[in-house]
Amino acid sequence: MSVTKSPKSRSTSEEAVSWQSQKSAMTRDRILEAAINCFINLGYSNVTTAKVADNAGVSRGAMLHHFPSKTELIQAAVEYLHWKLLDDYTHRVSLIPKKLQGKDRRRAGLDAYWDHLTGDLAVVYHELCVAGRTDPELQAILENSAARFEEHIHESNKEMFKEWNDRGDLYFLAMDITKFLMEGMAVGQWGKNKDQRITRLLDYLGDRLEEIFTDKGQTAISRHSSKS
Repeated sequence: MSVTKSPKSRSTSEEAVSWQSQKSAMTRDRILEAAINCFINLGYSNVTTAKVADNAGVSRGAMLHHFPSKTELIQAAVEYLHWKLLDDYTHRVSLIPKKLQGKDRRRAGLDAYWDHLTGDLAVVYHELCVAGRTDPELQAILENSAARFEEHIHESNKEMFKEWNDRGDLYFLAMDITKFLMEGMAVGQWGKNKDQRITRLLDYLGDRLEEIFTDKGQTAISRHSSKS
């Protein structure tokens, strides 16, 4: 004869399963946070699953349960880093005062992006890209993640800088110029007067972006844009 569980028993059982799921998710996130910390403090080439487990404060068994191999750990960590980078950029832009509009807001956006590019998370991502040059497996993981990350950045920028929404290809030209110039600046070997030189370049970039923003189809900017 079957015994039907009471509603109270079912509820207690469901709560236990739910708590176990939450606990598992928290452990997984703790491991991924530890992986990012290890990338920052040790460098990618020195990271092992044992070091990540130790940093996360979890057992070897717990590590293997969530990530049976280093490849799976690295792939998940890159995805996790992807979302942390997006959150970091979105947060920095959200701090731009609402009273700033037009050219001043766009210039403040460059400063926010610069702070993002020189933060620990972006530095780690760059180091992973360098390591991927001689590590085909890591390179494949990064390429897959980078494509989706760029897509998310474009969508975020369209929402945060709505005045660009009717600029068509000029918007993508502006984003490419900003991305590649500023990423190059972020990894540049700076000598004397670093802060002065960076500010001057950001001011110069800001002026060029204003030219793109106000272009009416009569300049070289439009001709280059039409080739994309």
